[in-house]
Amino acid sequence: MPELPEVETIKLSLEKKIIGLKISKIQINSHKSFIGNPNLVRGRKILNIWRRAKILGMDLSGDMTLLFHLKMTGQLIYEDDQRIIGGHPTPDMTGKMPNSHTRVIFSFSDGSHLYFNDQRRFGWIRVVNSGKVREDSSLKNLGPEPLEKEFTWVVLKQNLLRRKSIPIKVAIMDQKVVAGVGNIYASEACFNAKIDPRAKVGEMGEKEFKAIYQGMIRAINDGIKYGGSTRAHFVDPEGHKGYFLDYAFVYGRNKHPCKICKTEIKKITLAGRGTYFCPNCQTIW
Repeated sequence: MPELPEVETIKLSLEKKIIGLKISKIQINSHKSFIGNPNLVRGRKILNIWRRAKILGMDLSGDMTLLFHLKMTGQLIYEDDQRIIGGHPTPDMTGKMPNSHTRVIFSFSDGSHLYFNDQRRFGWIRVVNSGKVREDSSLKNLGPEPLEKEFTWVVLKQNLLRRKSIPIKVAIMDQKVVAGVGNIYASEACFNAKIDPRAKVGEMGEKEFKAIYQGMIRAINDGIKYGGSTRAHFVDPEGHKGYFLDYAFVYGRNKHPCKICKTEIKKITLAGRGTYFCPNCQTIW
């Protein structure tokens, strides 16, 4: 599933293309993929594009909003005189559109199109009233965002202390604690903080809370800087695979030498998720 940096990259590229365009037609090929009344969207102009955690939002004229969640295999493909692609890579993503994985097609008044493709049909588009967006089930219980100005190490500490008995890596993947951090960036955040991912939250002191906060911010910013992660099956909106994992310190590097101390990277399982760490650089105090 794309994490915060991947969805942010999609947002940054699509907003250059579709803000100001009017939706002239919607073709729904899979009703499972589109939730709501399409008549509430037709004829509306796209005013703004935003992201909250892993959700992409498009504000429309007439106080309507479209929410997009790509889940595991979703793609957003915009096409005018060129093509930009965001999401899970498939062999047919550079071929003719629409294809067998196309679930929803937005046609715009200038003749361009936005295709929502989804191989496994876990992703969705939802129509909501703009004034009720924060009440949507996908958004209302989310914690703060790592890159928000209001998100400080103190806020993170307060949220984490509600999860005292669980490992720190598992805790920062809880979307109620902090929104948008998944498996890749949680592993990297723990390495940046020099904290063993198995360390229990309740055992952490002020020094460790500050370190995991700073480590998370660095991991998220690096993810955005380097365009996402191929291991997350992410392709950026110019059609290039993200290359964050070329720069990752631990994720996906089982049995490889640590880039800092040359100790062999270990892989374990925490809460059912593959977890990577350096047993020398990362410690339980």
